[in-house]
Amino acid sequence: MQKIDISGSWNYKTDIIDCGIQEKFFDIQFEKNIFVLPGSACENKVGAKQEYYEELTKESIRAPRERYEYIAPLWLQKEIMIPKEWEGKCIYLYLERVNIASMLWIDGERIGRQIVELSTPHIYKLPKTITAGVHTLTLCVDNRNLINMGTMASGYSVDTQGYWNGIIGRMELICEEVFHIEDVQIYPDEKGIDIRAVVTSDVYSPFIKKKIGIELAVETPEGALLETAVYEREIYNSKQPEYFRYEIKNPQYWDEFTPSLYKLHVKYIYDEKNFLFGMRTVTVKNKQFMINNRPLSLRGTTDCAIFPLTGYPDMEIDAWKEKFSIIKEYGLNHVRFHAWCPPEAAFAAADELGAYLSVEMPLWLNRDVCALEVGEDCIHRTYYLQEAMNISRVYGNHPSFIMFSNGNENMGDFDLLESIIRQVKACDNRRLYTLTTNFDHPILPCEDYLCAYEAAGRKVRIQDIHDEIAKDTCYTYEEAINSVSVPIVSFEVGQYCVFPDVDMIERYTGNILPVNLDVIRKRMKEKGIYHRLDDYIKASGALAVKLYKEDIEATLRTKGMGGFELLSLSDYTGQSTATIGILDAMYQSKGIVTPEEFRQFCNSVVPLFMAKRIYQNTEVMHAKLDLYDFGKEISGKKMRMTNGEDAIVTTEFEVTIYSGEEIFFHTVTRERSININLSAISKAAMLRVELKVGEYINTWKVYVYPVTVKQQMEAVVMQNKEECRNDKAGGRTLVSAECVERTADGSFIPVFWSPVHFPSSKPCGAIIDEKHPIFEDFPTEKYPDYQWKALLDSSKAAYLSDFSNAKPIVEFVPNFVDCRAASPLFEYEKDGSKYLYCGFDLEQDLPEVKQLKYCVYKYM
Repeated sequence: MQKIDISGSWNYKTDIIDCGIQEKFFDIQFEKNIFVLPGSACENKVGAKQEYYEELTKESIRAPRERYEYIAPLWLQKEIMIPKEWEGKCIYLYLERVNIASMLWIDGERIGRQIVELSTPHIYKLPKTITAGVHTLTLCVDNRNLINMGTMASGYSVDTQGYWNGIIGRMELICEEVFHIEDVQIYPDEKGIDIRAVVTSDVYSPFIKKKIGIELAVETPEGALLETAVYEREIYNSKQPEYFRYEIKNPQYWDEFTPSLYKLHVKYIYDEKNFLFGMRTVTVKNKQFMINNRPLSLRGTTDCAIFPLTGYPDMEIDAWKEKFSIIKEYGLNHVRFHAWCPPEAAFAAADELGAYLSVEMPLWLNRDVCALEVGEDCIHRTYYLQEAMNISRVYGNHPSFIMFSNGNENMGDFDLLESIIRQVKACDNRRLYTLTTNFDHPILPCEDYLCAYEAAGRKVRIQDIHDEIAKDTCYTYEEAINSVSVPIVSFEVGQYCVFPDVDMIERYTGNILPVNLDVIRKRMKEKGIYHRLDDYIKASGALAVKLYKEDIEATLRTKGMGGFELLSLSDYTGQSTATIGILDAMYQSKGIVTPEEFRQFCNSVVPLFMAKRIYQNTEVMHAKLDLYDFGKEISGKKMRMTNGEDAIVTTEFEVTIYSGEEIFFHTVTRERSININLSAISKAAMLRVELKVGEYINTWKVYVYPVTVKQQMEAVVMQNKEECRNDKAGGRTLVSAECVERTADGSFIPVFWSPVHFPSSKPCGAIIDEKHPIFEDFPTEKYPDYQWKALLDSSKAAYLSDFSNAKPIVEFVPNFVDCRAASPLFEYEKDGSKYLYCGFDLEQDLPEVKQLKYCVYKYM
């Protein structure tokens, strides 16, 4: 095989009114040598220029935009040289990652049909009559929505990678001998590989046959060459499939811990090619994912095709290796590609690093997001079956490719979705399949798993059940697991809004203009809070991390759960600016949690402590201990006895509970439960629980309050505005929410996703002056934990701008639409008098509320 790179400078012509489609483009004057490929129209400054917006609106906040947007046919032209030695051979034009359609002409002659394909390369076979010498190659690339896929799928959406026009991957002329290997598919099992090879020849009649030999050899991950096997076959057609079996003794299996890659050498007549593969099987057994007959649990994130610099997918393996390395550093082993399929480089990087990939087609159709459902355009049945088959064939040899779904949140023609899965699965059993990601539905026989936020009508993520989660660290999804016949993967876990880092604007140095961040920064400056940006990011981020811990641990506690997929480890900057990640859109840390801290509760091995969060000192803490254990070596399950036999042992747990810097409780036990008497605690305490198993440590906070609260000190409580107006100068006065004209409802749980996409006035966390004397008997940290949930949820916050000298003790982080500083607890002075505003409902019959009420009155 020989190749000629045809990237570089091309002539181009825009075609906004689609005149060139009539094939009269030869009379068009092309712009000379100024369009650079691989690349997009945007980075070639072709299209309508995007400007910044002045106001925060639904349109301006939706997503960053291409600096230049061009959605129309684009004509590209270049002279190519065909070498003399290529005459009479098979010549192909290979175009990697075209958006969406292409057509080809050579010297004005149309070559084949238009190719409409988003996920896999466009490949044209040139006519055999082409001669050596210079030829004019003309391409028409069309990025219009030709297949009625809507505007939401990550493969084609302004919310994600945009509608870029161009060719962004390899661009080559490829010359093959007439007898050559066109395709090889490798199907591993426990003992070896089955191989399907497609070979081509010059035979055009079933009555004319040629005997040929095909040689196969396998190279181990260490580079040792195994035995060569020679197979004799008869060639009876110009293109035909052949099947082979190759045994591998003592194979090294591929997984997240040992991503061992073999190489298959195939020799056929004059052609020799190499193919990487992994010895990997993925199956389901008793509703448990199995990899190489070993239990597998998925800890995943979702990739929504956010590329803040290019506006199109990374095409180099190093970029994907960097991304997957970061993902694994945070304890994750899995990536779901949300309504899109990544390029070859992503699969190759995941193969090398040991990351499990779930791939989808660019398919997200339901009437909540667009006018069409699946199947309402007849092109869906043709296009999406072809797309699924192409994805399976082009990327199927990659061991990292373990799961496939038709797409995201699809509704409509489930008969079509089932038909696609049944056909692809019949051809390719190397991965697991589901009909559509999300939407609880009866499991069809072709489905191997369910990825959804509800299963059999029961929640499998903590959204909407935060009140239950607040009580303890015991919640599981056991009922859902028992109600469904396949493994369950929790869908798009989290989505907690972190205040956007608007200063990222300066880092958008490429093709994308961050119009959304710009209007948020303008709003912050208008409201006078821009100087608080860093405080707001850290406070909202701390709350998001806390809630991600709860979401993740609920999954890890559930025996038989297939896993979870965050949305997302990094920000999703579309759909009204969803900055829900602990990393920003460029995969850089926001400084809110380190990988080491995140791995405490998100790792292949995680200790789990199950108990209430809030106690009175007359209670006994009943706690259960457990271990989520999917490490390389299953921890604490077997040990070798002196008689040479295996014995089952239980995990050894080390429990240490700290009160401040002092150890309150310590034990090392193999029991799965402990009881701790709390009567020795005489004043309100915040306890830090540390559970250790081997090298793995996890921590929690527990709060203990005394049953008897001292006599409340006298204070003046204003009950209405009249009393506020008649207050005399001097002293300190407690002001309640009824005394304030404007208040905002408080909340412990932050905005979901985006306050624009899902309109919300909720805040995004709180900042506490933890050293304020009012908290002398109410232990707290700078950012609230669950001892604050009932208080914040029932609170009324006053706007600080209404008070000239307010000093907040507890301050809410506003969402980026509201952008108004508000507080449920602050001090201020007026006319020489001191006031304490308290917007908390202090009449709730809860230990933590009673304790804060005592603290407020004591301070007064």
